[in-house]
Amino acid sequence: MEKNKLLAKLKIRDYNNELEKILENKLFSYDVKNLLLSMLYKIENAYKDYETVKVEVPSKKEYIENILRIIKEKALKIFLVKSETSEAKEFEEKNLKYKVDKQNGEIICIQNELAILTALLKLDQVNIDSGTYNYLERPINAMINQGKLRSDMEVIRDFNGWSWDIVTKEIKDIEYNYLYQTLILINGRKGTKKIKNSELNDIISRMAIEQYICTNKDLEYNKKFEQIKNEKKEKFELLDNKKDFLDKVTQEKKEYTKQIENIDKILNNNDLLKKEYYARNEKLPNREKIFSVSYLVAILDKERMDLLERIEECNRLILPKEFVNQKSRLENEKKFLSSIGEKISREEIIELASKFIEVVGNKISKIKEENKAELINWIYKIRYYRYVPISIEEKVKDIKELDEKFKDLIKQVIKKAQHLKIWDIFAEDENLMYEILKEVFDTKIIYLQNINVQCKYENKVLYVEYYDDTVIESSKKIEIDEVRIKKKFKVFL
Repeated sequence: MEKNKLLAKLKIRDYNNELEKILENKLFSYDVKNLLLSMLYKIENAYKDYETVKVEVPSKKEYIENILRIIKEKALKIFLVKSETSEAKEFEEKNLKYKVDKQNGEIICIQNELAILTALLKLDQVNIDSGTYNYLERPINAMINQGKLRSDMEVIRDFNGWSWDIVTKEIKDIEYNYLYQTLILINGRKGTKKIKNSELNDIISRMAIEQYICTNKDLEYNKKFEQIKNEKKEKFELLDNKKDFLDKVTQEKKEYTKQIENIDKILNNNDLLKKEYYARNEKLPNREKIFSVSYLVAILDKERMDLLERIEECNRLILPKEFVNQKSRLENEKKFLSSIGEKISREEIIELASKFIEVVGNKISKIKEENKAELINWIYKIRYYRYVPISIEEKVKDIKELDEKFKDLIKQVIKKAQHLKIWDIFAEDENLMYEILKEVFDTKIIYLQNINVQCKYENKVLYVEYYDDTVIESSKKIEIDEVRIKKKFKVFL
C-alpha cells in the first residue's frame, strides 16, 4: 500500500500491479500468470534501450498499455504446452512456438516470454480488407501487419537490458520486416500507409506485392491481379489509338443512355415495374431477394445515378487535357505492373536501400540549428537501418554495393553534426575523421552519447580505442604517415 502511494506521488505507473489486477479476473493457470509477469518485467527492463536504439517506437506507456489491453480484453484462454503430450509433439515436429485462435481468444504456446508476447500481438492483429480488388490493399496490409509484429517483438527478442543483439533466426518474415523498417524510419511509425516520396512508394509497393504473391496462397488475388494487369495493358493500347478510343467512349455513352431510357420507362409504368420486380427475384437466391417494389425503385434510382456518372466520366475522358493525363497515368501503371516479378530480388533490396540513403541525405541537408535534435535521431536511425537483416546471413550494412553510398551519407552527417556543434572536431583531416567516426554507425553501444575515444600514435600507426563511458568496446588501427589529433575526446559534445 505504501509503495503504491509513493509511486502515485512520483507519478510512476506500477504496471506489474496493474497486470496482477487484470490476472485476478482471469482463469489462467499459475504458470501462465507467472509467465505474463515475467514477460512484462523483461519489457520494462529493456524498453529504454529499445526506444533509444530504434527511435521510431511508441512510448513505453503506449506499448505496455496496449499489451495490458490485449490481455484484459482479447486473451480469454492461455494454455502452456506440457511436455510429453500430443501438443508438445506437434509443436516440436512443426517447429511451432505458439498457436493463436483469434475468434475464440485462445493462445497455446511454449513457456517462453517472447513466444507469449508474439502470440498476444498476433491475437490483436486486424486484417483490413474492404472487399474491393485494389491490387495494393492486401499486399500493403500484409506487409504492415507482419512487419509491425516483428518490430514490436524486438523489445524482448533483441534487447536484454544491457545489450542489443539481433536474433535473426527469430525473424520469420525478413522481407516484410525489411520493408516495414524502411517505411517507419522514413515516415515515422504513424505514417506507414502514406509515403511522400513517389519513387520510394513504387519500390516498396512493388516489393510488397511480390512478397504477397510469393508467400500467400491467395488464388483469388493472383487471378484478379493478372486480370487487372491485362485490363490496364489493353486500355493503354486503346488510348494509344485516339480514334478507336473516342469511338469506344461514344459507343459506351450510347449504351448508358439506352439503359437510362429503359429504367425511366420501368419507373413510369407500374406494370413494367412489377414485371421487373418478379424477373429480378427469380434470378436471385433467397437471402438476396428484393423485399418490395418500393425497394426496387430505390435500386433503380441508384442504377440510374451510376449510369449518369459514367456518362459524365465519358464526357470528361474525351477532353484533350484529361485524355493526355489518363494516358500518362495508365502508361506509368502499366510499367509498374509489368515490373512485378515472382519474388523480391537482391537488386530490388539494393534499389530500395539506395533510395533510402538518398531520401535521408535530402532530409539531413535541410536540418537547421533550431532542430538539431533531429540530426541526432537520424544518426541513431541510420545506425539501426544498417543492422536491419535482409537475410539470415546478411544485414543492410553487409551489402558491398552500398558501401560508397553509405560512405557519402556518413560524411554528410559528420559535416552537419560538426557544423551544428553536436560532434567534436578532433582532427584537421576530414578523411581521418571519417575513418574514426564511421564506427559510430557500426557500434552496438546503446547510448551513442556515451562514446569516448582514445588515440595513440606510434610508428605511423594510429591506435584508436572506443569506450562505452569507461568500458572499452572495440579498437582499430589506422596506418597514416602524419597525424594531429586529440588523444582523448568524447564524440558527442
